[in-house]
Amino acid sequence: MASVTLEKPLDVGGPISRRAAALANAKWFRALAWRALREGGPQAPLRAANARAAARIILRQARREAVVARMAHEAFDGPV
Repeated sequence: MASVTLEKPLDVGGPISRRAAALANAKWFRALAWRALREGGPQAPLRAANARAAARIILRQARREAVVARMAHEAFDGPV
């Protein structure tokens, strides 16, 4: 007896997975910043600031890519 299940295909490489990857990367850099401040060490504030800046850059780039992808999608689906 065969059972049929309908599963939504994964959005690999699509906008949802790109957004999830960007959020995960930003979260990782923010955790790195906290760890640098908590553990101290040489130039801990500078390392934490660099990690927070990297998180901001990642999120800014993800937003920019989303805008470009939306514009391209609208251009392809627009009136002919």
